[in-house]
Amino acid sequence: MTIKQQIVVFFKGMAMGIVNVIPVSSGTVSLIIGVFERFINSIKSLNLKAFKLLFKGEFSEFAKKTDFKFLLTLIIGIMAGMILTAISLKAIFKQYEVYAYAFFIGLIVASVVYVLGMIGKKTPKMIILMLVAIVVSFYLSIKSNPYPNDDFLYLILCGIIGSLGMIVPGISGSHLMMVMGNYELIVTQALPAITKLSTFGQGFMILFPFVIGAVISIISISYLLSWLMKEYRNETLSVLSGFMIGSLPVVYPWKEVLPGMYDYSFHLPPMTGEFVLAIVMAVIGAALVFVLSYLSKRKEERLKRRAMRKARRQLGMNNEE
Repeated sequence: MTIKQQIVVFFKGMAMGIVNVIPVSSGTVSLIIGVFERFINSIKSLNLKAFKLLFKGEFSEFAKKTDFKFLLTLIIGIMAGMILTAISLKAIFKQYEVYAYAFFIGLIVASVVYVLGMIGKKTPKMIILMLVAIVVSFYLSIKSNPYPNDDFLYLILCGIIGSLGMIVPGISGSHLMMVMGNYELIVTQALPAITKLSTFGQGFMILFPFVIGAVISIISISYLLSWLMKEYRNETLSVLSGFMIGSLPVVYPWKEVLPGMYDYSFHLPPMTGEFVLAIVMAVIGAALVFVLSYLSKRKEERLKRRAMRKARRQLGMNNEE
């Protein structure tokens, strides 16, 4: 990779990092900006054979086999984007919590529409799977602990679940983090904390187990998800859609935590200017996802046409021979 190519990859990583801390699928964004397939292939190449090369000191072969320069540059960009966005979100949540959650609702609802659009013919089996997922997710959402949990093992689990958004287009890791109750702990507290020397240790103790879980998830689950998406694509997408729909109560703006209970109290929105502005923010969030979805489809269509032209040229060359 040239320096120019590394700079481009870094900024593409930043784009993924920015959307990774809001309820938008960074997997979808990686498709749009053209790094999804290379990212997944690079991750999947981190196998025993690759690590044997590393332990033998064959660093150049390891880097070549794993596309390591690309992967490292992309990850640095992702981290930079996440930290910069997290610092901004901390201030936004403090002053504009209702509007932030309304924006997130728009993002999530539109993401559900996008994922459902990826499913072909809806069979009774898929509908049942989606309904079961909705019920389970809804129950977990309203009964889950809304308080942050900094238990080491739970943070590893958060890393495993939260990183799914990076490798599954249409799924938001941040949304899943909200369901698990640790979104604010990790995004608006731990990430900004590591940027300051006085709070670095506190942020590191939260992010370290989270990163362990994310690495485990991205390396191991990428194989499982590749298989599921290949063998049971529509069923998998149906379940994922159901979980997204059922967990919407987590981002409902007009709720409060009941004292002494692991539950929420929901209220009707006030018919004031706040409600109108919240609706506007939700529409903006939905529009953002639809624009990204449109760009993603355009990108896929261009790649298909390019592959078809390449195949025709290859066929023509073979016929000439």
